[in-house]
Amino acid sequence: MENQIYQYNISVLKEIYGEKIIDILANKSDEEIIVEEAKDGSYTLKIIIDGQLRYITSKYAPLREAKKFVDNIKKYDYETLFIVFGMGLGYHVFELSKLLGENNKILVIEPSISIFKKSMEINDWTDLIKKRKIFFFIGKDIELIKQFYDSHINELNVSNIEFLVFSHYDKFFSQIYRKIVKKLKECIEDIQVSICTLKYFSNQLNYNLFKNLKEIIKGNNVKLLKNKFKDIPAIIVSAGPSLDKNIMQLKKAQNRAVIIAGGRTLKPLLDNNIKPDIIVSLDPGIGAYNVIKDNLDKEIPLVTTVISQSDIIREYRGKKYFSNVLESMELVNYLLSREIDRISQGGSVANMSLSLADYMGCNPIMFIGQDLAYTDGKIHAQNSTYEFDSNNKNLGKDLIEIEDIYGNKVYTSKVWLSFLRWFELYIRENPEKEYIDATEGGAKIDGTKIMTLKESIEKYCIKEVNIAEIFKNIDNSSLDFIGKITHSLKRLKELKKNLIEVKKKSILGIKVSKKMLEYYRDNKKYDINEILKALDDIDEDIKKYKLMTTGIYHFISPIILQIYHKEEFREKVNETERERGIRLAKKSYALYEGIKNSIERVIPLISECIEDFKQCERSNGI
Repeated sequence: MENQIYQYNISVLKEIYGEKIIDILANKSDEEIIVEEAKDGSYTLKIIIDGQLRYITSKYAPLREAKKFVDNIKKYDYETLFIVFGMGLGYHVFELSKLLGENNKILVIEPSISIFKKSMEINDWTDLIKKRKIFFFIGKDIELIKQFYDSHINELNVSNIEFLVFSHYDKFFSQIYRKIVKKLKECIEDIQVSICTLKYFSNQLNYNLFKNLKEIIKGNNVKLLKNKFKDIPAIIVSAGPSLDKNIMQLKKAQNRAVIIAGGRTLKPLLDNNIKPDIIVSLDPGIGAYNVIKDNLDKEIPLVTTVISQSDIIREYRGKKYFSNVLESMELVNYLLSREIDRISQGGSVANMSLSLADYMGCNPIMFIGQDLAYTDGKIHAQNSTYEFDSNNKNLGKDLIEIEDIYGNKVYTSKVWLSFLRWFELYIRENPEKEYIDATEGGAKIDGTKIMTLKESIEKYCIKEVNIAEIFKNIDNSSLDFIGKITHSLKRLKELKKNLIEVKKKSILGIKVSKKMLEYYRDNKKYDINEILKALDDIDEDIKKYKLMTTGIYHFISPIILQIYHKEEFREKVNETERERGIRLAKKSYALYEGIKNSIERVIPLISECIEDFKQCERSNGI
């Protein structure tokens, strides 16, 4: 009987996870387990740890234990994502499943393959699995946990997670427990940084995009650089304090490696008579302009993004290569009627420089000045304006202690740590390249070989390469500039027209949402069915415009994120019909008002871009 249950469970799991679930379950588990019948007629579970038998579940009443586990959950709603560390025989998970609303999910992390298999023999999981309400992570391969989190945690649910530990799993499996909690924190922090960036820079990104559009048309697709520097070494120059130690060594690498610099490192390189081969500019704010403004007359190729700081892009004299970004991809491709390639940006210029070097085919890829820590108490190389005092308790509480390249402890910040994690993940996912940390200081970057810059240049930078000639031979994509302007002008007009229509629908949505609120809150005598139908019709109309102009979602998505993160708009447990109506009315009102305000901010930017494109046409006799 148990075997039949097991086979049925596994067959359904295979439908979701494929054959990989069989491969996972084929691995041998380190733990010995014993299943006994409990006093309440269910089963209990013992595990042998350090030669001792210990109960994982209650010896007498596992079912009562499961109910108590769920009763202790105090804060949740019908959109909460539950993460349960410890599956046991699953009674507590089934009890938890009774709380689930339409939008809840349970992620179960079970480090013991033996325990997972035993639970599959005893209980029928098929209904929960088929409904996609429960997802499993099995085993102790911590490298895979990030993929598991990334599959289920996103911008919409990141602020509504309930992490639960069953029984004494955190004691029995202490090592894996610490690691999965650490990875969860990292995942949440990365998403939160992304959300904060989107919220903070949303208006700036739209401003930059429309200001940059003409230059994007005139410039080059980063796709032109793909594999153009195959197997040529790359050196990514960052502005960490350790750069002072070895910057002069770079002269020996010129025309032997692709030297990639950011705006901050351009000046110290030029001051030392070192000309980089590529400049990377990523940030959307005015700070990016300030660090490069004195060198905008250089002819060094610039690699940037479609939403990077617009004054740099407008004023820079050299060749420009544009990468798309995830947030604006559909909008940009719609406006240009062609695809701009996207390379991963990460959160820093150095992150983007790594993916660029890889994209261009460079190998090996070396880092210098990539401290990602307060090396010798400094933030940046040369003229550092900040000294870190390790005795300052107020500063220390915001910093994190990590390992440096020498095995000692060094302080870093949350932001730098997110850059470091990005590097390590990228290197782990792209193992075919060789990565050299020649910084000679700072945080240890897992996956890199630690060498001095002198050793790296002597070993890898041994062939002369005419990098300027390679760039000269790359085709320019700005042919038929005016033809492209005319085409994009048509798309801009269409976008503006559709946004105006969406704004009209949003204004109507505000009025109808207000009536809905008055109906539920103030007992106004309206026909609620008529109100709900009107809101459905408005939603359908807005979706229609989104489909006609996919780029419209670009302006709406920050509003949707903002609303999802407000606790007052989440579906409550046991809420009355009146409470539900008031909540949905307020949520609807906030959504339509947010859409209207977003469109009102962006319309002048589009109008200005349209006038600029018309002027281009007039100047060329069109």
